[in-house]
Amino acid sequence: MWYLTLHRWTGDRERAIAQTLPAHLDWMREQQLAGRVLIAGPSPDRGLGIIVIGHMSREAVDDLLTDEPLIAGGFRNYEVIGWEVHQLLGIGGFDLPTITAMTASEHGQPSETKLDGD
Repeated sequence: MWYLTLHRWTGDRERAIAQTLPAHLDWMREQQLAGRVLIAGPSPDRGLGIIVIGHMSREAVDDLLTDEPLIAGGFRNYEVIGWEVHQLLGIGGFDLPTITAMTASEHGQPSETKLDGD
């Protein structure tokens, strides 16, 4: 499963940026190079940080985010939304039998749906 994470300010934003931004950017680069953080950026008003985290357990997501400098410093909290990604950049299932098979596979269940060519 992938995860969409939403990061909200809880502390002094200006102080957080002054004290933590370089460490936050280093952390983001390290996580992206490791393949854990796939997409990241703020909302247009900079009030919300949004990070898409690649395939890992929910526990691993919490462990990862606990070390993020803005969270560790008490300047942000986060919400984690599990995300079953079925399509990405034109790749994936675009018909019901394929989506059914993908969903069953993701949940460790045998698929009852036969795909073309079966």
